[in-house]
Amino acid sequence: MPPPTPTEPTTTRPPRSSRSGPERPAHSDDLPVYTRHAALGADTLQATEWLLTDGRGGFSMGTALGVPTRRYHALLIASRRPPVQRLALLNALVEQVVLDAGTATEQAYDLSTLLFADRQFHPEGHRWLVRFEKLSDGSCLWQYQAGPVHVTKEVHLFRAGHVAGEDGVASAVAIRYSLRREGVDRPVRLRLRPLVSLRDFHSLLRAGPARTEFACEPGARAVRVSRRDCTLDLHSDGASFTRDEQWWYDFHYAKDAQRWQDHIEDLFSPGVFVLDVPGSSNTAQVTIHAGAGEPPPGTIEHDRALRAQHLRPIIAAATASFDEGWNRTAALALAVASDDFVVQQSSQAPAPAASSGPAAPSTTVLAGYPWFADWGRDTFISLPGLLLATGRHAEAMGALRRFAGACRRGIIPNLFDEHTDEPQYNTVDASLWFVHAAFQYQRATGDRRGFAEFLKPACFQIVDHYRRGTDFNIAMDPLDSLITAGNPATQLTWMDARCDGVTFTPRHGKCVEINALWYNALLALAHAIVPDAPTDAANLTDLAAAAGRSFRASFWNADLKCCFDRLVPPDQPTTAGGPRAWVPSPELRPNQILAASLEYSPLSREQRAAVVRIVQSRLQTPCGVRTLDPADPAYRGRYEGSRFARDGAYHNGTAWPWLLGPLAEAILRADGFSDASRAAAHEVLRPLVDRLDGDCPGQLPEVLDGDHTPDRPQQANGCPAQAWSVAEALRVVLMIERTG
Repeated sequence: MPPPTPTEPTTTRPPRSSRSGPERPAHSDDLPVYTRHAALGADTLQATEWLLTDGRGGFSMGTALGVPTRRYHALLIASRRPPVQRLALLNALVEQVVLDAGTATEQAYDLSTLLFADRQFHPEGHRWLVRFEKLSDGSCLWQYQAGPVHVTKEVHLFRAGHVAGEDGVASAVAIRYSLRREGVDRPVRLRLRPLVSLRDFHSLLRAGPARTEFACEPGARAVRVSRRDCTLDLHSDGASFTRDEQWWYDFHYAKDAQRWQDHIEDLFSPGVFVLDVPGSSNTAQVTIHAGAGEPPPGTIEHDRALRAQHLRPIIAAATASFDEGWNRTAALALAVASDDFVVQQSSQAPAPAASSGPAAPSTTVLAGYPWFADWGRDTFISLPGLLLATGRHAEAMGALRRFAGACRRGIIPNLFDEHTDEPQYNTVDASLWFVHAAFQYQRATGDRRGFAEFLKPACFQIVDHYRRGTDFNIAMDPLDSLITAGNPATQLTWMDARCDGVTFTPRHGKCVEINALWYNALLALAHAIVPDAPTDAANLTDLAAAAGRSFRASFWNADLKCCFDRLVPPDQPTTAGGPRAWVPSPELRPNQILAASLEYSPLSREQRAAVVRIVQSRLQTPCGVRTLDPADPAYRGRYEGSRFARDGAYHNGTAWPWLLGPLAEAILRADGFSDASRAAAHEVLRPLVDRLDGDCPGQLPEVLDGDHTPDRPQQANGCPAQAWSVAEALRVVLMIERTG
């Protein structure tokens, strides 16, 4: 079970007295700290995941207990071609404190906790664990009491732009141990054995053929480990290295097992680092640096200061409207969380469309950790919250230009391939979200010139191709000006789960959110260009009016006072031989909330309010909105089991946190941003924001169970850290305060 969610998220500053002393490094007073005490128990600590990111797609990830439970849990996962082509390099360090080493009174304390195929912990280092802390400046801390020796372990992931290397592209992590002996003068030995895999981060390593693939180049305090074309350098600032090659077999990854994935791995060890502390010394410190073929970077303190400096304007932009209280705490914590998803690309990545204008940062957005790369839909849903709300305007333009440059036949890429970075185009809504984000960029920045030069051509390409017809059967129906797309085998909307040839939520035809986004895109683009092209703006407005009339006539369900989810293409013409009739689908889904939340909505205010009522009564859960009405026979209330079972539940009942943002915005718009609507929107978002101190401290999950009962509350699943979950919460928390 996850730790209980407090009424107030513990993302505020700890007492100042706990900031001094040797147990916690200097840390900015404004940055959140998340704490888990050992008294919570092994199950809770194992279920608590931590994440550190390097700004280029690389990351460190693990559990508060210290035991890896996913193939993605490693001290260093580096991006070879930022932000993609990621490799798991340093998986773990096996740690042991030994008193009176080599004597008859020797006592050994294992600090590591590992889980093998027998599903038992051994060693059991969590027995000596006192507490775990996740800081917000690139570090996690573990406090251990190993007999008379207090040990602080710090894992610090360097921000990639701060690490020396070609074009600033490098990945490095430091693992620092601070020892303090209490009341005795016995000599202490610290033994650190690295475990490595040097593999694609989606795969698993097994011995066998891999036995001959590893090569080691040891030094007095360092070792270089190579496999195929991948290299990891390990350096110590004080511990000696002894070559002692070993294979450790049958690590069991419990989270992967729960997902019915392969979950057993073997890891290679090149040897052991040893630090000896004489009985005359009460304190000692040693650091292991691990890097992707780079020399050790600067100090942890220097990188921490640079990271705090980087976060300062982001926090300032997000909290400018708040003096104190829950709102400021929430905005601050969400702003810090947002930074994990904003990443810089390699210089090898495709450049945006050429222009005579100033260069924009080569920025993109990772959809979620640990396994997603940059997706078009996720980027443009997230962009207003991640980049505009936090004042990162140049980076917003960089992300927009990246996708604009890859627009093909009016379609913005659905994603860029993890290995090749080639764009893939199977989406109908990414293009419409792009237009929305481009308009929000122009409004937030006032950059009419940049919009006109870099973004407007792509926006018009999208509208023109959607009107005339383009790939995947995407086209405007000339009879009603609504957009249709796809066929029974495609998955073009955000409800895109498909497994073993089965499309679980076939939504071909005319979808409610696609046509709400179409209406919004036409009017947003008209508003953006009206000063410079009034005739084009008028034509777009007329087209939007026609689409709006058709939307209200076709999508409104007068019986339930809500919107149909989609209009299904008929099999046969009408009996009179005229045009075929489109048939409304009966299922109740949350996509209609976008028709109620977008600024330019085809619905009346009364219809917006009616949509809000039915979504809140039938679909809302504490931390997400269900994707299907529980009364529907196809409803699946738990996201669990095999991939096929999980994909079947993904959009058939599973609750999505990001949808709480549009729901809260719809509440505001339905009541004209009244004080009552602000209070109601606040209450919608509060349980989700409080979950920042939940399963993945400092982050919000991709999905949760649709079912939620007192004896079995909804559990987080999917990615522990998801961009649009954070982005939409941040965007609307600020909207509640700023918009009137």
